[in-house]
Amino acid sequence: MFITVIAMITALGYFFYPFKLTWLRVLVKYLVGIFCLWAALFFAHPAIDARFLHNAGLVLLLLSGGFLCLDMLISAGLWITERLWNIFHKTPQLPHYLLEIWSAMERMASRKVGALIILQRKQPLRPQMKGGMSFDAEVKAEILVPLFLTTSPVHDGALIVNKGRVQTVKGILPLASLADLAPNFGTRHRAAIGITEKSDAIALVVSEERGQISVACRGCLVHIADKAEYQKTLAWVLKGRNILRLKNASFIVTAKVLDDLA
Repeated sequence: MFITVIAMITALGYFFYPFKLTWLRVLVKYLVGIFCLWAALFFAHPAIDARFLHNAGLVLLLLSGGFLCLDMLISAGLWITERLWNIFHKTPQLPHYLLEIWSAMERMASRKVGALIILQRKQPLRPQMKGGMSFDAEVKAEILVPLFLTTSPVHDGALIVNKGRVQTVKGILPLASLADLAPNFGTRHRAAIGITEKSDAIALVVSEERGQISVACRGCLVHIADKAEYQKTLAWVLKGRNILRLKNASFIVTAKVLDDLA
């Protein structure tokens, strides 16, 4: 009777439990094949010894139930591990508008559309900037991307974001001298480093030539590989931490930063 109950539970598990592991889905066809072989031997009775059939069926039941329990245990272990990882290694949460900026930069990087976005903080940027057109808009990827397309009359220069809104477009920023360290860097990267040398702003750059995304802060440029790295870098610098202490970052350090460290 006990074995009958176990067999029914195992059968229901195979009917209704969604397997998480791919290898078990593949294994099911072999279990079905073994069951059919066992059934063939069963219907050959009495030519086949009854005890042999009983033992073979028991082995098949143990294999089926064992694989089912293994899938459940591994799936539960992975679920617990993922939850613990999320608890102890939380991805930094950024304001929604910064995620919209990432979405826009990711689209522009894939199309190699150059862009320079400056996040104004406590220090005003107007004294450091020439030109520029006032512009008030919500920070949305659908708004930012068209502004940097070459067909846009304001695609040149920097876009200034202040307090979560687009404040200025086509701003001309001071340029840093990168001749010794990065002669291939263009105007956008030099402007990004230049404005962060003279203010507490954070600059976000998309390279037109390489489609590469970078973040500049305090005169130091960091290459960004993906969204997680973007979130980690911005969360770090927005808390006022020294960007040079950011672990596992790909740095381009200017001569001014090196002089300050000396």
